[in-house]
Amino acid sequence: MKFIHLTDIHLMAPGVPLNGSDPAENLGRVLADIAKWHADAAFCVISGDLADEGDPAAYGWLQEQLAAFPLPTFLMLGNHDVRENFLGVFADHPRDSGGFVQHSHAAGGARFLFLDTLTGGPGVHDGELCAQRLAWLEAELEQAGETPVFLFLHHPPFDIGLPYVDDIKLRDPEAFYRALQKGRNIRHIFFGHIHRMTYVNWRGYSFTSLPSTNHQIPLVPERAGSEYSVEPMAYGVVQMSGDQVTVHFDAYLDRPGQEAAS
Repeated sequence: MKFIHLTDIHLMAPGVPLNGSDPAENLGRVLADIAKWHADAAFCVISGDLADEGDPAAYGWLQEQLAAFPLPTFLMLGNHDVRENFLGVFADHPRDSGGFVQHSHAAGGARFLFLDTLTGGPGVHDGELCAQRLAWLEAELEQAGETPVFLFLHHPPFDIGLPYVDDIKLRDPEAFYRALQKGRNIRHIFFGHIHRMTYVNWRGYSFTSLPSTNHQIPLVPERAGSEYSVEPMAYGVVQMSGDQVTVHFDAYLDRPGQEAAS
């Protein structure tokens, strides 16, 4: 089975630039590329920071794009999102009993858990899994038993050596780690937030992240001369087969002389 992961699309209103690029144009190109080359995937996940300012118009534009997109797409919230505005547009999107935008999905003999780490509030950018959300996670992990489990969350629970994002990671990583221990077969964890392609092994759990579809956070800010950088965008193409999980990082626009889906 194959599925697609992308993250940190940071939509503004169509045509409105952000950090020197047009998020809506960029997302249109990536969706077209996925539709052309990976339409056989089972589903797509966008792991947070859907709208840079939580603007309902941005969510509305995203809804229109996904209506024409061939893959079922699960949406997650990041620190730039506004939960109420998102649910005002995506009223039918799955959520838990507490109204948090998190749910589970079964496919390919595995269970996929999508977490809502949005803390909320003006200027608040670190992440949170409150007691209610952690209880939901623990219950899902216990119910999964020996079934392979894949988790998605926006905020990582660890530092990556970049103060810009390390200062706004997931709050109380110890509580998250305790919840993970309820799982008996967690195969991999996907995250966003840091606008970089990384692999992290944290306390025995493997994690991968992706670049944004709009702008990146430089590994060496002094070299870039800015808190943002122009680096290749990419999405993840994840293949599951038996006991193997392969994550391909498709730098879909970084092709000399060729544009995506041209």
